[in-house]
Amino acid sequence: MRRFLLCLLAAGMLTGGIRRETFQKGNVVGFFGDSITHAEYSEINYTHVLYNYYVTHLPKEEMEFRNLGVGGAQLSDGLELYREDPASSGLQKAVLEYGINDLKKYLYEETGAYDGSEEERKENIEDFEENLGAFLKLLEEDGIEKEGVYIASLPVPSRVNSGTGTESDPALLRTREGFRLMSEAARGFAQEEGLPLIEFQEPLTELAETFSGADPERNLLCEDYLHPDTNGQIYLAYLFLEQQGALEDVSYVKILEGRIESENAKVSNLHCKEGYLYYDYRADRLPMGISHEYRQADESLHILDKLNREIIQVQDLEAEAVYDIYINGEQVGSYTGAEFAEGVNIANVSENPSQRFARAVEQMNRGRRVEELAYRKKVQDFTDCGSGRVTKEELLEAYKVWREKDEEYRKNMYELVQGQIEVTQRVAVVRQGVEAPEAAFAVPGRDYKKIILPVLFLFAAAAAVFCVVRKKRKQR
Repeated sequence: MRRFLLCLLAAGMLTGGIRRETFQKGNVVGFFGDSITHAEYSEINYTHVLYNYYVTHLPKEEMEFRNLGVGGAQLSDGLELYREDPASSGLQKAVLEYGINDLKKYLYEETGAYDGSEEERKENIEDFEENLGAFLKLLEEDGIEKEGVYIASLPVPSRVNSGTGTESDPALLRTREGFRLMSEAARGFAQEEGLPLIEFQEPLTELAETFSGADPERNLLCEDYLHPDTNGQIYLAYLFLEQQGALEDVSYVKILEGRIESENAKVSNLHCKEGYLYYDYRADRLPMGISHEYRQADESLHILDKLNREIIQVQDLEAEAVYDIYINGEQVGSYTGAEFAEGVNIANVSENPSQRFARAVEQMNRGRRVEELAYRKKVQDFTDCGSGRVTKEELLEAYKVWREKDEEYRKNMYELVQGQIEVTQRVAVVRQGVEAPEAAFAVPGRDYKKIILPVLFLFAAAAAVFCVVRKKRKQR
């Protein structure tokens, strides 16, 4: 199934008929959607992961991502908010993720309502398609080209094993079929209009089936068996990047017979001797910052080595011997000569100095997420999806506060990444038991210790703010 899906993607059959591209320099991207995009229930959501990736991997592009999701929203709510929410203005790209609330679930859940309601269920799907068309028209009127409007299939599996026997419940099965029909409508609309499609449902369904065979209690959903949990949100971001064609190596350094080649990095000053080698290295990007949530998700999904790749490949080493990697004199990891011949990935290694910087960037991204959630709650309570008690004036005031803080976070994130990618590092590969010269462990150019101190300060400050906010949320 997985191979079949990838073949469909490669052939353009799930793309809406046009080639999907990475977001470009200066793009302001709005992610419209329901509770899965809003994701108030999760400390990490897929738009937050996407920004973590883009800031570190394309640091010179300086993009802006806006989460415009509202819990409980239907497409009709999104249409209304498009004019009312000031955060919706000034976009160059838009992602539409709707459907779970647009489905009239009672027509599927209640046996009496389901029987004889085929025409009404059909009209429900047609209304969804009509609202997609109305939203596309609004976006085009504001100058957003079709190639920049992404349609997402529903980010819920069409079949799921809950581990409690409810997977055989007829009402649940019918509702899942309704979600499948909604996704079919989204795909058909994207194909007809020539819009890029992000296929969430098919891969999620396949993964749910894989999990059900191995462990019936395991899935990527919250207790309601509807909303993707933190692992699921990370997986949605991975699917988005994969289907965009955005997954690229941080860098790739290859050393063979005393020659060094690189991609996305500048390398020089290669010294190769019996038992060790070292060189100077400056990458054009950073790995994305990896927190414990990413590592936990990777235990089930095995995607970190696809999301984050900083590769060192050294051939002509002794296959069985063990070699240590040092960066700026700090040991990063140990690998056999055979592993080096295949290529080792240091992007996700905690001791990697670049990963250390990236985690500081991710902490800022966490702070940005906290401010984002506070504003989205105001937007939700401006509508009937929430309390409806927030006035237009209060919404505008909340927008100003969020906008100022978001700009500051983004500025600091980009400055930190751009500052680090200007730093040249010394990388050494030393066979265990061999004494390499001091030059192999020297720090070239700028004083690395002077650079890391402000980073650690920012990391600690951001972590402290996040912990306070997290504690308050738990006390609610």
